[in-house]
Amino acid sequence: MRKLGLSLLLCGFAFAPQAALSQDGASSADEYVCALTGECGDEAGAPATADQPAGSPRVSATRGFSLARPNAPAARTPAPRNRRVAARPAPRAPRVATGQPGRVNVRVAFAPGSATLNAAAQAEVRAFAQALQRPQLAEMRFRIEGHTDSSGGRAINMTLSEQRARAVADYLVAQGVARGRLEVEGYGYDRPLPGRSAAAAANRRVEAVRIS
Repeated sequence: MRKLGLSLLLCGFAFAPQAALSQDGASSADEYVCALTGECGDEAGAPATADQPAGSPRVSATRGFSLARPNAPAARTPAPRNRRVAARPAPRAPRVATGQPGRVNVRVAFAPGSATLNAAAQAEVRAFAQALQRPQLAEMRFRIEGHTDSSGGRAINMTLSEQRARAVADYLVAQGVARGRLEVEGYGYDRPLPGRSAAAAANRRVEAVRIS
């Protein structure tokens, strides 16, 4: 029983990154555009409405005639009061941002030794595909980079990292992205995330880098 419990616990740790991404939900195409171009689509305010100048005739919505008396004196405009304007909250950094210009984390999580895109990963790549077809990104080319953690030998991980990058690139093409806009590269465990050990599960990832 103890061995069974330990095995279940280790499996839970291995798949924790995938579960976290699934619960967090897929990123949006807007987040990818924001991270790659800086065009982050601040919330647009309500359309400005032009108020009628003080003293101008008021027009009935039903009859269309003026309710003001001819040559009526203009009403006095009250002095504006000082009103406190609520500070607009700072825009949240997109979840896909890596802190490096032209580079995004496609936020797909892989099981150890796997290059298979699960349902959550497919939803994430679909959002990235939508972003790549937006006018802001439609003329750009990208290198799709695959990475692994340090489990296993170097040669195996180099192959696996390229398979992960290719899985993402193939899915992007299936979503309508031109294959000529994409390059594929695998780096094994040579480029762990900053501040993470090479063995960290978070290194099992795919990033996209603008190359033109």
